[in-house]
Amino acid sequence: MSVIAFPKQASVFQPVAHYIRLGETSYRKVAELAAAGVIKSKRFVLDGSKIGFQEDIIQVLQGLGAEIVLDPRTIELSARRKCAGLASSAPWAPETRGVPLAPDVFRDRHPTDIYGAIARCAVKHGVSAVLSPSHYLADPSFEGWQAIDHDACLLLRRALDSEGGKSIAIDYLVAARLTDFMDESFQSKMMPNLSDLPYDNLWVRASMSKALGPVNAQRLVRTLSRWHNIGKPIVMDYMGGLSAESLAAMNVVSGIAHGFGEQTSFTTTKWAEPPEERDKDKPGGRATRIGVSSLGCTFTSAELDVLMSAHGAKSALLPNDRTVLPNGVEDIRRDPRRFNVYDAQRRMEEINAIPTANRPDHFADKRMREVVATANKAAKLNPKAEIAEAKKVDLTKLRARLVKFSTQSEKLRGTYENLAQERTEQGATVRAIGDLRRSTPLNQTGTER
Repeated sequence: MSVIAFPKQASVFQPVAHYIRLGETSYRKVAELAAAGVIKSKRFVLDGSKIGFQEDIIQVLQGLGAEIVLDPRTIELSARRKCAGLASSAPWAPETRGVPLAPDVFRDRHPTDIYGAIARCAVKHGVSAVLSPSHYLADPSFEGWQAIDHDACLLLRRALDSEGGKSIAIDYLVAARLTDFMDESFQSKMMPNLSDLPYDNLWVRASMSKALGPVNAQRLVRTLSRWHNIGKPIVMDYMGGLSAESLAAMNVVSGIAHGFGEQTSFTTTKWAEPPEERDKDKPGGRATRIGVSSLGCTFTSAELDVLMSAHGAKSALLPNDRTVLPNGVEDIRRDPRRFNVYDAQRRMEEINAIPTANRPDHFADKRMREVVATANKAAKLNPKAEIAEAKKVDLTKLRARLVKFSTQSEKLRGTYENLAQERTEQGATVRAIGDLRRSTPLNQTGTER
């Protein structure tokens, strides 16, 4: 396999692209924050399962001059565990809910014409780019997805050109286990097949445990640095929080993509099992999680209320910025997504403000020292037991989590110090994501964009 050299110091300040996933449950709230100017990024990902309900949102984003990427959700639609979920609302989903898309559906000239359906949807809504139909490559029920995904990129390009979407770009998405991305045989088989395809950026979705410990942190950075041999910018998908910061700062990704309250991590545990039946006696939906970036952790609203009952918690955990939290914790309770947006953007702005070559050392030293110091303070907090009882939060477990993270954060700092030294010695930066691929709606005659 030929090795493509990293670009050497391509730019003193090379921006990291920040893709915002609107998600399948919170898309309207996130779009409102974009329209209000709270979200600064101009790059968005829309799910094919919801795009039919988002014409007004698309018009707003187009008015902002945004780049819009369509995710056809074929990874979920082809997985036994996920095919009956929210993704099943996509126009190209199987007619029978709960039945995953079979490999034959993705063959050339199949009567369902999935590529035509995706292309027509992309053209109708005037998106900028489409994630090439992909699948989870560690699927135990079928081992041939890799070859199908390769051809899918070519077939989607043909369909887009045929349906009037010649100006719509394609980004290639690879979804597998982190251990697969690490495997040399997987790399040697996968990378050459990506060299002849018509796509702009490579999106990576790596299944791994949600908690980023020192081992996985090291694996991610070292593995992604090798994947740049394909010669394309890499976007780390479904990755938020401290994990996303670390990859951007270590100069191993060109962009990150995540939602707010959803689509921030990728774990495929039990994906081969049948869909889990919902307990009708239990409330539906996900518990709202609030990111505390000074600590590098997320908490439920109830857990954060318990933490804030401790003396010194506000000054230790929350940003000291009255323009963001003029009413303190009450502002977070009232609009947690707005706070999550602010905190995530603030961290990305800090990274982009550092010269590219200095980012690894800056993250390992300044950023991780902040995390360690905050974690040590958090471990010593003494939340009120009566508040925990009222909020139905197990105080013993919450304290144990804080103590554990205090210990782990110091180990993480040591890991990133070693990685920063490696990255600095390599003197490598990543390839920059191109300029915004602006989304343009069809004109009134319905002719080509």
